[in-house]
Amino acid sequence: MWRPRFRSDYLPVRLPDGPLMVLGETRSLLVDDPVAGELADQLDGVAPLADVVARLAVRHPVAAVATALARLRDHGLLVSGPARTSPAEAAGWDARGVPPEAGQRWMAGGAVTIVDLGAPRVAETAEALRALGIAATVVGADTSDPGPDAAQVLVLPSSMLDPRLAVVNDRHLAAGRAWTLARPHGNVVFLGPHLVPGRTGCWVCLRQRWQENDQVNAFLGGQGLAGPLPQPGRATLPGLATMAAGLLAAELAVLAVRGTSPRLTGRMVALDTRDLSSESHQLVRQPQCPACGDPDLVRKADPRIDLPPSGAQPSLGGDFRTREPAEVYASLAHHVSRYLGVVSRLTSLEEVDNGVTHTYSAGHNFAQPRELAALRRNLRGQSGGKGRTDLQARLSAVGEAVERYCGVWRGDRPVHRASYRQLGPDRAVHLRELLLFSERQYADRKRLNRDLGHLHRVPRPLSDQVELDWTTGWSLTRGTPRELPAVHCWYGHPELTGLGVCSADSNGCAAGSTVSEAILQGFCELVERDSVALWWYHRTRMPGVDLASFADPWVAACVDHHATGLRRELWALDLTADLGVPTFAAVSRRTDGGPEDVLVGFGAHLDARVALIRALTEVNQFLPALGEPTSARHRYGVDDPDTARWFGTVRVAEQPWLSPDPTRAPRTAADHRVLATGDVGDDVRLCVGLAERAGLEVIVVDQSRPDVDLAVVKVVVPGLRHFWRRLGPGRLWDVPARLGRVPRAADETSANPLNVFF
Repeated sequence: MWRPRFRSDYLPVRLPDGPLMVLGETRSLLVDDPVAGELADQLDGVAPLADVVARLAVRHPVAAVATALARLRDHGLLVSGPARTSPAEAAGWDARGVPPEAGQRWMAGGAVTIVDLGAPRVAETAEALRALGIAATVVGADTSDPGPDAAQVLVLPSSMLDPRLAVVNDRHLAAGRAWTLARPHGNVVFLGPHLVPGRTGCWVCLRQRWQENDQVNAFLGGQGLAGPLPQPGRATLPGLATMAAGLLAAELAVLAVRGTSPRLTGRMVALDTRDLSSESHQLVRQPQCPACGDPDLVRKADPRIDLPPSGAQPSLGGDFRTREPAEVYASLAHHVSRYLGVVSRLTSLEEVDNGVTHTYSAGHNFAQPRELAALRRNLRGQSGGKGRTDLQARLSAVGEAVERYCGVWRGDRPVHRASYRQLGPDRAVHLRELLLFSERQYADRKRLNRDLGHLHRVPRPLSDQVELDWTTGWSLTRGTPRELPAVHCWYGHPELTGLGVCSADSNGCAAGSTVSEAILQGFCELVERDSVALWWYHRTRMPGVDLASFADPWVAACVDHHATGLRRELWALDLTADLGVPTFAAVSRRTDGGPEDVLVGFGAHLDARVALIRALTEVNQFLPALGEPTSARHRYGVDDPDTARWFGTVRVAEQPWLSPDPTRAPRTAADHRVLATGDVGDDVRLCVGLAERAGLEVIVVDQSRPDVDLAVVKVVVPGLRHFWRRLGPGRLWDVPARLGRVPRAADETSANPLNVFF
């Protein structure tokens, strides 16, 4: 029978007028129920619940007693069984979910086997545990038997990446035995994770995430330096290991009694001893882990893409998604961690919440750098997030960082080597069909590259006879596999530097709750950049947009914020081209004299309102890079010379193509019908049909990884134009001429000399 009692870490106090006040160290409650007050006096952990109810039934209906009991239980205030220890000690064990007598018993005679992997304070840690009554035995790294099954296994390495941990990990996986990792030295002390085979990630899962977040150490490891790599976490001060041992002792008791700890099982606590702050980091179990999972989940991935029905209605976030932003963010938040995360950091770029502009940056980790320049780009690299709300912006930044993570080459994806000549055009897509540089650009690449930023650099041309890695994608147009150069699909693929024939970029990469949702977002991004290129490089005057016609309060607030809060003018252009997918450019400039700091942002979507909002939020995303409107010209928070030059020199009067065509009426919301069908799969099929009618093929590479809670794809549509400077023949010249925007004789000598600056 249940013998309930109040948890000892809470103190019930009955007020004279009946309500119950419950005092806790970190939480206090007022339970406005007079029956609960009487009930609290009766719950001692000795009397069976039936006896308690019988005593109170004399004065109160049984239903009222049951209701009061349920309220106390639902607030987490009750445990079962007596507390046969001092109230103070019971308060500590109750807070940890351990029966006080069991916790006290383990502390007085429990056993711990400490595996010494070179941590500098092993002896101090062991002595501190023994002083608490725990039988601590220290063994070496080469010990095959970690100790009796009754003992907790605590492994203390000099570094969380110590290669000897692989042996410990393999041994415990084979035995199906749990173990706990800790580093009780360094200015940041690490407690956990507690690793349970078959339930949590293993050390190899930890190593993969840790290495990708430690870019500098990874770079040094590839430089062939003599001797072991320096270990910056070497700080030791008297007493810190004793402090860590005390914290570990309580958790080891929890593990011994319960088998699991909500603080350490699959989690790592980082305690910064300099400011006494702490963070908890979740270790994600990787189903494809070569040690504790199945690598074939990634190695033998099927390229086939199916589009099952998946309804999508306008969400609370104002977009067409299959899940609400709050739900998606909750499923991704644990991936934000400086040590164990896919996203190393998430930072708001807004100093003040103005209710309109919401922007975030997220640390993302590209491939392990081999060159100093690549390391520098990696350390500066960040994913951007924007939205109408703070939640949307946070989710946008995290989603983009996850997208980057999944696109990194790790050597575990299926590829095969061949030349384009061996594969042929029916099976493979040539790199030149994807890059679309002109012959003139290739021929003059050395001279051109001296003045071009890295986004626009012209690579070496690729011969049809060169063997390279190919990644198999799926043609949604043909319903067949299609081969794409792996160097085009994956960040950090070795052939990016080995062949030097292209640079990987995020064009067409997208994340979503489902593969269909990700494909839709990736396709819209390709359409957006294609439409921008068709406008930008011809400097075409395009119709403006009647922003008021969308009757959106946020859009109106955004225009007002730019005008009154930032002294800027904000407008939009309709860039929709032959595919018919609504596409807009939003433009903003300063109006108070000096540099205009012209900003542009783009958006495309099957719903014109969503496309417009994407363009406006992208403009807002650039605002933090400008600094305060009254500060000097050197304020720009960018390191790209093209961007700084654009901000400091471009004036709309000198670039009239940035302003609406005065001879054409502004486009309104009514001019664009909503193409979205209400089902994401059908939306993707609609997009494939639009592309096919324009003579274009839609190919998708599924880049999703089993350890991440989002689908990630790279959508490739050979022939659609990038907005970077790629001036080869095709749509860039044919479509504007067919639409009557430019003379048919236009060629690259007439192209806009200004490059897209992002």
